[in-house]
Amino acid sequence: MRRQLWPAAAACLLVAGCGASGHEGPGGGEPGLPRPLSGAVHFSAAQAGALHRSEEEQVRSCMRGRGHVYRAVRVSDPYRLVAENPYGLLDADRAREDGYGIAAEQVVDRPQDPNASHLSALSETDRAAWQKALVGDEKHHRTLTLPDGVKIRYDPRSCVQAASGAVFGKRWTELHHLMEGLTNDIAGTVRKTPGFREAEQAWAGCMAEKGHTYRGLSDPRAETGRLLEKADGDPAGQRSVGRTELTLAGDDLVCQQEARLAEAVAEVQGDAERKSREKWRQEIEDHGAMKAAALAELGRTAG
Repeated sequence: MRRQLWPAAAACLLVAGCGASGHEGPGGGEPGLPRPLSGAVHFSAAQAGALHRSEEEQVRSCMRGRGHVYRAVRVSDPYRLVAENPYGLLDADRAREDGYGIAAEQVVDRPQDPNASHLSALSETDRAAWQKALVGDEKHHRTLTLPDGVKIRYDPRSCVQAASGAVFGKRWTELHHLMEGLTNDIAGTVRKTPGFREAEQAWAGCMAEKGHTYRGLSDPRAETGRLLEKADGDPAGQRSVGRTELTLAGDDLVCQQEARLAEAVAEVQGDAERKSREKWRQEIEDHGAMKAAALAELGRTAG
């Protein structure tokens, strides 16, 4: 979540190269859409927004304790932020309103970084100290190696990590990145199964009947991205792509439903994730407990 919500000032809070997040992409789509590991990395839009605000308050408190001014960064659109499904399955309401969210994401009014004016008034030395307090110092980075070999680096002494620990627990960074890696691996395995491929072929046939020549679920998104790139920032061109995207996503949704893609995923997902559940059972349980505790705390605070 934080990679997509935070301004450039926090871009390196966790580094796989430089720029992965502490807890990405909580989802908020239809409850019936299947997700790996019972939706381990899935949050509703309301939950994502509330957790972000809670973390921002913790960051502000930490920064104040270290002698720095920090202004909370707001969420621009948590609903678009969380709409992605790891299999490319479409949420009916979001598809009809927002398509794939690709064109809209380009023209949305993003919130300004509320810390920009404060940072610009600081000396270079003070600005560097502010950044180190927020996202840490490279010499203090801890490296996590995920099952797929991706390396994540972060500074456990940073205010960002202090905030994550306060809201979720001290092991959240490690466990959530692990869950994201397992989620991606499971989704990749599912997409290679005969059951999924047969459903995807049926979907492609349906799309062909509607005038679209595609082989895979990712193709319509890729084409929309190419059209948007050709629009080259022209507002009229972007609006045209947006209209095309809505029509395309509507056809995509109908064909996914006719091909019963969600059902096909649900049928094979259990077998695809069995090895991960066996190998990482304790980590999955610990992550689930931390997630549940954070959401329960949100409920108590809201109450």
